[in-house]
Parts: sequence; C-alpha cells; structure tokens
Amino acid sequence: MVIATMGLIVFGCDSSISGTAFDNQPPDTQLSVQDESLLDNLDDENRLTSTVQVSWSGDDPDGFVQGYEVRFFDRGESGEGVAWTYTLRTDSLFLLPIRPGQKISDVVFEARSIDNDGAADPTPASTIFPVQNSPPQIKFSQFDLPPDTTFNVISFGWVASDPDGNNNLSRVDISFNDSTNFVSLPSDIDFATFVAETAPPGSPTEVETRVYLGRGFASSSIRVPGLKLNATNVVYMRSVDQTDTTSTRIEFSWFVKAKTAEVLYVNDYRRSTHSQITGFHLSLLKEFLPINTPVDTWNITIPFVTGSTGNTPRSTLLPPYAEPTLRQFFAGYKYIYWVTSNSTDRIDGNNLPFASVVLDLFFANGGKLMVHTPIGIPPDPDQILDNAAAVMLPLTTMIAFPDSLRPSLRMTTGARITANGRTLPSTSQPLPELISKAFLTNTLPYVTTGSNILPLYTVDYTYVTRAGGQGPWTGSSVVASMSADQRIGLFTLPMINDQNSAPILGGANGSTDAPSLALKLMLESLGFPKR
Repeated sequence: MVIATMGLIVFGCDSSISGTAFDNQPPDTQLSVQDESLLDNLDDENRLTSTVQVSWSGDDPDGFVQGYEVRFFDRGESGEGVAWTYTLRTDSLFLLPIRPGQKISDVVFEARSIDNDGAADPTPASTIFPVQNSPPQIKFSQFDLPPDTTFNVISFGWVASDPDGNNNLSRVDISFNDSTNFVSLPSDIDFATFVAETAPPGSPTEVETRVYLGRGFASSSIRVPGLKLNATNVVYMRSVDQTDTTSTRIEFSWFVKAKTAEVLYVNDYRRSTHSQITGFHLSLLKEFLPINTPVDTWNITIPFVTGSTGNTPRSTLLPPYAEPTLRQFFAGYKYIYWVTSNSTDRIDGNNLPFASVVLDLFFANGGKLMVHTPIGIPPDPDQILDNAAAVMLPLTTMIAFPDSLRPSLRMTTGARITANGRTLPSTSQPLPELISKAFLTNTLPYVTTGSNILPLYTVDYTYVTRAGGQGPWTGSSVVASMSADQRIGLFTLPMINDQNSAPILGGANGSTDAPSLALKLMLESLGFPKR
C-alpha cells in the first residue's frame, strides 16, 4: 500500500517531458522490380508489351506511409514537369507511352511514398521498362453481319482489341469500296449503322452514308462516302492504336439495293412458287397506285418452307437482329404491303413475328400496313399471346375447336364470303360480295371483338368431325379485318393458286375483278396513295 502511494507521488511530480524533438524523417520506397533498368536483360526482340503490372511498397522510420505517388515518362525526356499521380494502391496495370510512329520505347517509371506528415520520399524508386508496341487486332462479329442483300440501312458489328491493352486503341477505321481512304470511328464503339438517303431517279449511284453509333442508334456527325447503290459493295475495316499502328485489314462484301419509294412490298411467301403470288400482288398495287409510283420489293423467302414441321428457320435474308437495323429500315417507308405464307402458327421461323417487334417507329411516323397471310393455330393456343405479329394484327384471338372436331375447317367450292355490309372508312363504295371458286383447307378464321377492330369478311365454313361427320361451322368465321384507326389491314384468304395462278376467289355476281376490288378498297381505306 505504501509502495503504491509513493509511486503515485513520484508520477505526479514528473508532469512534463523535456528535450529537443527530432525532425520528421521522410519515407522510403521500393519497387517490385529491383533492377534500375531492364535494358541489359531484354534485347529488342524480347521487350515487354506496353501494358505492364507494377507493384511498390514503402516504410517510414518515424510514422507511417499514408499513400503513394507514381509517374512515368520516356527516357528521352527529363521528367521535369511530368505530374505525379496520387494513389492508395500498392500495385496497378499501366499502359506505358510509346511515341506516335515508334515501335519501341524505354519508359522511366517512378514511385514515391508519402508519409503521415505529407513528406515525400526524396529519392523515388525508379526503373526503366523497355517496351514494344504490338499491332492491334480486329474481326467482324459473325452475329452482326448484314445479309447478302440490303437496302439503304446497313449495320455492322466488330471486335477490336490490342495486346497492349484496349486502352491503347485509338480508333477504328472504315471505308466503303476504297482500301486506302478511311473514316475514323471511336475506339469504344463496336457496332454502327449506316444510312443512305433515298435515291431519286437519275441520282448518282454512289452516295454518302450517315453513321449512327451503337445499338442505341446514337446520331453522330460522321459521314462515310463511297456506298454504291444497286451494286456489290466491299467494306474495309481496321483498328489503329495510339502509335498509329494499324491492324490487318478485314473486308466483307454484300449487295445494296437503292431505296427508291415510299411503298415497300415484302415478298415473304416462303415457297418455291412465290413468283406467282408476287406477280399477282405487284400487279394489283400497280393498278391501284398513281401511275409511275415506284415500289421497292424486299424478298425474304429463303429458305423456303418445305413442310409443316415448324423447323424451318427464319429467313437468312433478314438481318441477324431486328434492332436497330429493321426499325430504321421500316421507318423509312410510309406504306408496307406484306404478303406471307404464314405468321401465326408459330413464332420461331416465321418472319413477321420477328419484324413486328420493331414496327413501332414506322407506325409512329404515320405508316400504314396491309398484311396478306393465312391464319394458322399454334400447337399451344396460348402462344398467340407471345406472337408479336398476332398481337399487332387486327384480331382478338384464335378460334377454339370442340374436342369432337378435327383442328381444321373447309371452305368448299361455292362457299359464300360475306362482306360486313358497310362502306369502309374513307371509301365511296361497299366491299363486294365474294364466293369461293376452290376447295380450301389451309387457312382458318379468327375472332374479332371490341370497337377497335372492324371485321370485313366472313366465310361459310364447313366443319369435319373426327368420326367423319360434316356440318356448318357456327363459331367465329372472320377472314378479313381492319384496325378502327385505319392503320393495319388483314386479309387471310389466298387470291390465286400458287401453282397455276388460277383464281381461288370470285365475285358473288360473277365478276372476276371483285376479289382485287376488295383489296383495293382496303388499301384505299388505309390511306395508300390512289390514282
């Protein structure tokens, strides 16, 4: 007890510390590379790539290291005026500079510690890295190449890289049909869309394209000249690094059709007999449109559908992705007349479901669409809700068959095709009554409900039971309709036999022109230009 008391007394008497404080001692820094220069160890053929991993450390004799500063510069420079960069890291990946036009460089790398009093190591750790530039690389993205024929909207995707690090990339160069003169694109872009203007009659066949960057179709001021219309084109591309070293040049060839019209006819009748169907509908358009009105024809029939197994893939004549190429392509037209061999029996493999997703801009610009397609029921009727084409078309849903019936109906020869009895909006005469001139089993009616769809024609269908019995179909029998906003028309019955062009429909009064008149009245109501 006495000892404790004495200790307290002694401690209480020593109330201050006297003496002279030492000056702050600066920290010291070490690099993981011990050699002050690697030049003696690496000849010109074994130099490092310009991207190097460097680590460092530091210690402070009278405190602690709170951070580091690093810098690097070409050995041919003094380093005076080269700024230090502060960091808390003790390692990092650096892209060391190589002078433009040079292949090699000796780069001084320095690191210094900063202690808790803000003092810097007065003798920074230093080494020299002998580095060499590696040429960059580029290749096309195989999933982002255009089909072998396009109109005026073309997209390309590519992958550019650099062994020295992608930060070493400076730009991507592109050219149409000229392997010596290039236009530069940003190095961080790997997809672009090129849009050529509509070519008026007699205009030059070589045009300039506007460039839209990325999949978001971002507008730019970049223009690439030299695209040839109605001809085979070659695109040349190369990547370029910060030293102006270029990659091996890559190229791709395809055919470009000139966009000449506001009306687009889509030949999507994917059978080898499509020319018969195309001839009929193009003749109808020529009769309806003002004289000398041009029509662009887009053929997306290949590969042909050879059966009903549903295994035929989507047309190879379409771009690999609908966005943004197809959206911008469709938006360049005011009227589309789409004839297809099927669109509702499945999603995979059919072209219209793929395209319907990106028709929004076309409609937003006031576009009008006429679709001629048979109606088929998918294996799972609920799939219709996932089919963008079926959702877009003026129909509510598919018909449903009782269990006692086969999943098919027949339009027999002589069956009546009854008009709705009303004059279509924006037209001056009613739809003509029609009659079947052939036996038909390859299209079905559909259901229309609500005020936003105008049913136009119904058919007296005959049902067939599984036991072979027959009778009149009493379910919905709509085969043609139009959206109430006069934006989309739908006609589902074939007009002619695709084998011999024999008419399948006729006028109830014996007129041979009645079926064509029905389509023309629908076009007129939609607002297609009329002579």
